[in-house]
Amino acid sequence: MTLRVASLITGSSFVDLISEGTPGLLIVTKLMATNLLFGYSCCLIAGIGFAVNYLPVKSCDIGDGIFFSAAMSVGILLVGLVTGMFLTSTPNVEIPAFEPLAAAGGAMWMLGNLMCPYIIQTIGLGLGLTVWDLSNMLMGWVTGYFGLFGLPKEQDVKQPWANFVGLVLASVSLIFFSLASAFDDFEPAREVEIKKVNSDASTAASCGDLPDIEDGQNVQKPTLKHGERGDAGSDCANRMKARLGFSMAILAGVLFGSTFDLPMDLKNGIFGPDHSQHIMDYVFSHFIGISAAASFALTVYITVRGKKSQLPRQLIVPSLVSGVIWGIAQVAWFQANIEVGFAIAFPIIGSLPGIIGLFIGCCCLGEVRTTRSRIFSLVGLLLRVPGVLLIALSSV
Repeated sequence: MTLRVASLITGSSFVDLISEGTPGLLIVTKLMATNLLFGYSCCLIAGIGFAVNYLPVKSCDIGDGIFFSAAMSVGILLVGLVTGMFLTSTPNVEIPAFEPLAAAGGAMWMLGNLMCPYIIQTIGLGLGLTVWDLSNMLMGWVTGYFGLFGLPKEQDVKQPWANFVGLVLASVSLIFFSLASAFDDFEPAREVEIKKVNSDASTAASCGDLPDIEDGQNVQKPTLKHGERGDAGSDCANRMKARLGFSMAILAGVLFGSTFDLPMDLKNGIFGPDHSQHIMDYVFSHFIGISAAASFALTVYITVRGKKSQLPRQLIVPSLVSGVIWGIAQVAWFQANIEVGFAIAFPIIGSLPGIIGLFIGCCCLGEVRTTRSRIFSLVGLLLRVPGVLLIALSSV
């Protein structure tokens, strides 16, 4: 794969470089530059894909997310089928042998994905996304940097300080993006609540029913409710749910960050020499695992919920498109892991969707509407962009 891309970029194959009398060091330098360029291109494709893959369903009501995940997995499986036919080491459009362990890695990702609706319900989208993105990024980085779970310690990081500082900046930026999202949702709701209270007060005044005034202050003040406060038992239950949601967000991120470990172990011969050494040979099996886990979850969901199951037909096509985009991004991530390593690919791909999504949200979707959300977004951007650049430069 690398030599094929090298031929396209440099205009020469490895054999051509040797036959032309090119010095060995220059050959190595050209191929290393090709690896980096190809790896960063894969990171960019993955980042763009993960930034836009949910846009097809943005205007749709996905309900509890179970049916959406199952329909999305069909689109993912289609990408896996094409990858297995045309981008693997097998000849004549032959799909590689099914690898159960690679499928288990895909099932791990789907398990984390199925947790997300409950996480959002208990601790909110902003905090949930921040926690699982951060744990995903750190899990992948730690796995590659220190060589855990059977993976060799990576040698691609030439400037460890730049990689570490970039990772810290990218991680801290997640907090500011989360705050930007929270204030973007919070302030418009607050303005609506204040306008409603003021309108009610004006109506009462016109009818001669003025609110009581004590010590020069209006007793009726606009308030924003984050949730109903009940008795001590209810508060305790809410705290327990929040802790469970937070713990599940961490677990979901760990599952996301571990999804590539088993395919990489197979490629590296950890489970024996009889497995392929080409990472693309494991993509189809990986995506089968995703689809199988989603189908199993949908079957259990329909069995338990019965007629109350949310199965909107209008969600099928957008979910398929979303799955195709996600699948392409995941394939690019597979190859990026090979070209630049986990310690570089995970932080970059984990950071790019936020940057791209911010621009799409501001320019096309009318998001980031309030002053506070724009300030937090700007701070997050000023942290994340240098972080990504430092991580990219850490391999030079």
